[in-house]
Amino acid sequence: MAFRFKLELTRVECLNEALNEWGKDEMRLFGFGISRKGHHFATGYRSLGSYHTGDVNKTSAIPMTLFERDLEDDGLEVIFFFWLIEEDGGGVRDAAVALVDTFRSSFFDQAATLTEARFPRECIPFTAFYKTILPFADEVHDASTKGRNDEVFFPFDLLLRNEPTGPSFLDSTRELTLRRSKNLGDYLVTLRISYRRELIADPTPR
Repeated sequence: MAFRFKLELTRVECLNEALNEWGKDEMRLFGFGISRKGHHFATGYRSLGSYHTGDVNKTSAIPMTLFERDLEDDGLEVIFFFWLIEEDGGGVRDAAVALVDTFRSSFFDQAATLTEARFPRECIPFTAFYKTILPFADEVHDASTKGRNDEVFFPFDLLLRNEPTGPSFLDSTRELTLRRSKNLGDYLVTLRISYRRELIADPTPR
C-alpha cells in the first residue's frame, strides 16, 4: 500500500502591491522538493498572474498542482522549498531551466558523496537536499539581477507530513496559508496538502 501525495497552490492574494512598481506586480513561483525516500521534484517557473492591491487568484491556472506522486508508507514526509518572485527583468525566468539542471546535478553529487561516506541511508535524501538548496539560493538571487532586477522574496522552507483526520485516520487534506513581504509588496499564498491511501496490487505472481 502507498499514499497518493498531492501539493497544490490554491490561492494568491495581494495585500499590498510593491513600492514604485509600474503597473501590476507580475508574480511568479519557483521551487524544489524532496520526499523522505528521495523522490525529488522541481515546480518549474510558474506564473501566478498580475496583481494590484486586493486582487486574488489573477490567473485561471489556480488551483495549480505543483507536485503529485505515490509515496511509500515509511516515506511520507516531504520538504518543499520555494520562492515568490515579482518579475521585472525576467532574469530568473530566463535562467530557470539551467537552474533546475544545476540543482539536480548538485543534488546527485551530494547524495553520491554521502553514500560513499557511509552516511545513514535514510538520512541521505534530506541531507543532500539541504546541502544543495542552501548555497543554491545565491544562484537564484544572482539570476534575478540580470537586466531590471526581479524581486526575490525570502524563501519558504516547509516540512510537510501526513496528519490524518476523519473516521479512518488514514487520509488527510489540509491547507496552509503563508505570508511574505518585500519592497512593501505583501502577499498571502495558500497551499493544499493531501494524502490519499491507495491499494496497490501485489505484482508477485502466484
